[in-house]
Amino acid sequence: MKSCEDLCLCDEKDGSLFVNCEEKGITQLSEIKVPQSPYLELNLLNNGLYKLHLNEFLEFSNLISLHLGFNNIVEIEPGAFNDLRMLKKLHINHNSLETLRENTFLGLENLEFLQADNNFITTIEANTFSKLNRLKVLILNDNAINFLPANIFRFVPLTHLDLRGNQLQTLPYVGFLEHIGRILELQLEDNKWICNCELLQLKIWLENMPQQSSIGDVICYNPLELKGAILRKLKKEMFCITTPSSDLEEPSVPLSLLGTSSISDGQIPTKLTLLPKIPTKETYVFPKASTVPPGIYCPIPCHCSNTGFSGTLIHCQERNIESMSDLEPPPVNPRKLILAGNIIHRIYKNDFTEYGTLEMIHLGNNQIERIEELSFQNLTKLQKMYLNGNHLRSLNPGIFMGLIAIEYLYLEYNAIKEIIPGTFSVMPKLKALYLNNNFLKTLPENVFSGVPLTKLNLKSNQFVSIPVSNVLEDLSLLTQIEIQDNPWDCTCNILGLKNWIQNHKILVVSEILCHSPRELAKIELKSLDKEDLCPELINNPVFPTESFSNLTPPFTAANQVDNLLKSLSDYIPLSVLILGLLILLITAVLCSAGIIVLVLHRRQRYKKKQENGQIREANPVHIQYSMYGHKKQLTTPQKGQHQLFLNIGYQIQLFRCIKHPHSHQNI
Repeated sequence: MKSCEDLCLCDEKDGSLFVNCEEKGITQLSEIKVPQSPYLELNLLNNGLYKLHLNEFLEFSNLISLHLGFNNIVEIEPGAFNDLRMLKKLHINHNSLETLRENTFLGLENLEFLQADNNFITTIEANTFSKLNRLKVLILNDNAINFLPANIFRFVPLTHLDLRGNQLQTLPYVGFLEHIGRILELQLEDNKWICNCELLQLKIWLENMPQQSSIGDVICYNPLELKGAILRKLKKEMFCITTPSSDLEEPSVPLSLLGTSSISDGQIPTKLTLLPKIPTKETYVFPKASTVPPGIYCPIPCHCSNTGFSGTLIHCQERNIESMSDLEPPPVNPRKLILAGNIIHRIYKNDFTEYGTLEMIHLGNNQIERIEELSFQNLTKLQKMYLNGNHLRSLNPGIFMGLIAIEYLYLEYNAIKEIIPGTFSVMPKLKALYLNNNFLKTLPENVFSGVPLTKLNLKSNQFVSIPVSNVLEDLSLLTQIEIQDNPWDCTCNILGLKNWIQNHKILVVSEILCHSPRELAKIELKSLDKEDLCPELINNPVFPTESFSNLTPPFTAANQVDNLLKSLSDYIPLSVLILGLLILLITAVLCSAGIIVLVLHRRQRYKKKQENGQIREANPVHIQYSMYGHKKQLTTPQKGQHQLFLNIGYQIQLFRCIKHPHSHQNI
């Protein structure tokens, strides 16, 4: 027995012990032993578990969360989860399960969250979930489920149900829709819906669901003339044509049974006529999937499952595969190929020429350093690709050429530093892109142009800022973005991103914390004002820094005056400054008026003397008062000198007026 410290990582927080045994090569639970704790969270992600036996978890009765994803589990024996009455969350996603039986989840009476996506599940027995009376979230997407038994959710209080990427053709009201009236989120995309009269019940139910519920679109797969059409946009006459002689009646679904149902668990309405009649075993036979039938071809060393019309599922996880050339040719009609956890270093151009029918491929947790251009050109039906956990350093359009149907692309946990412009434009249906935990510092312009992304994950990279123009502004369909855990530089350069986040608060998943400058480290970006991000605007308002030269207009005389006034206002109270300017203005006006009056008065007096003959130019001497009041004889100025003396007098008077502004009245 190995102690927790030797094999796994232990961390105690808030009274709960978190034991992380991810990717430790564990094949038996007996290999681990954990310290005593009231509550236990156990992570066994990406190990080598193959089968869960009876009473497998008896020594872990204090479990509240159990993660078994990305193992190779093909079977869960009845009673494997015995005594786990405290368990709230169970993850069994990305395994090789094909059937969920009535007693698979025996002992999990308090389970609230169950994730079982990306298995090979084709069959779910009738009472599989009947004892899970507290289950709220059930994730079953990307399996091969073609039929759900009647009343399977009769006693289950589901609020979130994910059925995407299966083989469902119809969902009846009686026995199914009537029991999920409290649903808040229902994902139904990517199934094989047959848009005929049997789907009319689902259409009516969807139309009467509350607006606050999130329901995925039901897109017709058959008949051929309606393929690709959205059910809610179709009129009844377009997919359900009845004749007057038909004995089928229009479905009458009481509104009280739709949306938030008031029927107690187990009650079925007594008066309810539906179109069409619920198919019985005699009138409608659902194809049953089996395990690998005798004689089915499967490339060594993989495990295969065939569900008939849904194609072959090929599971090659953790088989020490070094190259696709190690595998023999694939079986007919391959649908899913799982190659996670191998040691593949390179993807070659012709590796997938025989896999044209693939809808999902998992190449995660390999050692892929290079993907040759056009390697995926034949995968025109591929909808989901995992390339996470590899050694990719750059991305270019040639890598993804041909992926015209892909919707989900996982590229997290690589070493990506560079993305060439146009890389994602070759994928016109891409909805979810995961680039987190790489080394990206920047994104090229128009990198998302024409890409209908709804989810984008950029967290844990090297971004100090992200351009809004020609990058974030192109994401018009976005519903969720993750950009936390980057070294954000909270200076003026991040103002555009801050404003974009404020205008799209509902899209941003987590807090954005500053990394620099040092005084703003670990402070949330949205709590900072413009003055916090751009202190240079306050400290040096007249001469902005070079970084702001592109944001401010060229200096003019008016700008200089304006800036000077702003500078003075920083040191003198505004009220005092206004009063001082007002007094200065009044003084200047009065002085100007006094000078004008003086000039007019002198001119009038001089003119009068000329008329009375008092000025005798012939006499060389006349009397004039000096500025001190004493009489003084002066020689009469010659021609031209008289005007010079007058100008000097005017200047003396102007000087006195400026020096003593209130003396103009005595002039």
